[in-house]
Amino acid sequence: MKFGLNKYFAILCLLFTFCNLQESYAQRPNLGTSSRMMNSAKDAMDKEDYDKANNIFRHIIDSNAPIPQEMPYHFAETLFHLKQYDNSSNFLQKYMEINGFNGENYEEARELQTRLEGPLAEIRACQLCDRKGYAYETCSTCEGHAHTPQDCSYCKGKGIVGCSRCAGKGMITKKNVFNLVEYYECDRCNAEGRLTCPECEGSKTELKTCKTCKGSGRVTSDKLCSHEDNQS
Repeated sequence: MKFGLNKYFAILCLLFTFCNLQESYAQRPNLGTSSRMMNSAKDAMDKEDYDKANNIFRHIIDSNAPIPQEMPYHFAETLFHLKQYDNSSNFLQKYMEINGFNGENYEEARELQTRLEGPLAEIRACQLCDRKGYAYETCSTCEGHAHTPQDCSYCKGKGIVGCSRCAGKGMITKKNVFNLVEYYECDRCNAEGRLTCPECEGSKTELKTCKTCKGSGRVTSDKLCSHEDNQS
């Protein structure tokens, strides 16, 4: 699952900060519960059921229970097997920041860092996915054209504008040699007081940068990229 992992990562950081502040004041009664849940996730990992492990780890974070210090490593390992390499790297980095050399799984974490180097390099070099490794797909709003027809900003979608020479009245006035006002039909708008919009030429629309894809013609999907042109 793509969406929401950034939220989980932010929550995890906050929970660790809170737990570190509380540790010197009181015993954390819920740590046993989250530890048991983590053990269940580890059992799922041993059975290579990484989807189940992923769901358990997410549930621990959602529960706002204290986070076992070794959990970020196991979560990172799970995400690696689910090919969510960027997220795996984020949780692994957090694990190293929290535990340093003293982590129970320090050596395994270092080994995971090495395994991540290749996949992360592939993501950075790939033009078919975003920096998190999720494949781009054609924007459905503009169908890949990067622009969409929208109401003309000059005429507000009306296709016509007021004639500036006669102020939209269709008539212009002049004073003759006797200082008397004379009225003439405006030759610019043929006395109609309005003109075809010079920007959209009466079509009422203009092409503007697609708001969905911001002019790129593509959006990020929820599918992990295979880094191949013919990926399905």
